Amino acid sequence: MVIHKGFTLLELMIVIAVLGILAALAYPSYQNYVKRTKRVDAQAQLVGIAQKMTSYKLANGSFYGADLVKIYGQNQIKNSSQVTYNLHLSDTSSDPTHSWMLTATPVGMQVKTGALSIDHQGQQCWYKETDDASGVCSAWSDK
Repeated sequence: MVIHKGFTLLELMIVIAVLGILAALAYPSYQNYVKRTKRVDAQAQLVGIAQKMTSYKLANGSFYGADLVKIYGQNQIKNSSQVTYNLHLSDTSSDPTHSWMLTATPVGMQVKTGALSIDHQGQQCWYKETDDASGVCSAWSDK
């Protein structure tokens, strides 16, 4: 009596097919998770910049003349040396009320995830359908 050890080619092909199907299902979920994580990181950065804007107002009496280089040191949000959002701060020198709005526009793999904004009153918006600050303002906590 001969005893064979090992796997047949058919058994190996079945295992590889099952693993391929599992990977095909898992990869898009992973990509969405990564995008959500980077969006939450950008939201935290925007809140931090808003706090620095408040400190700027306390030190200077108003928001007049504030810009991203003075406040944040750059005009992009980077995640692992990769730019995920471009930042834009509204002009603070021409508005007599000295209000401001900070907008984060997605770039790279974050494109089509929606722009984020925060303003001088603390209103936080996520524009899910567009990558600019137009359209319907949804809460940051929306999914």
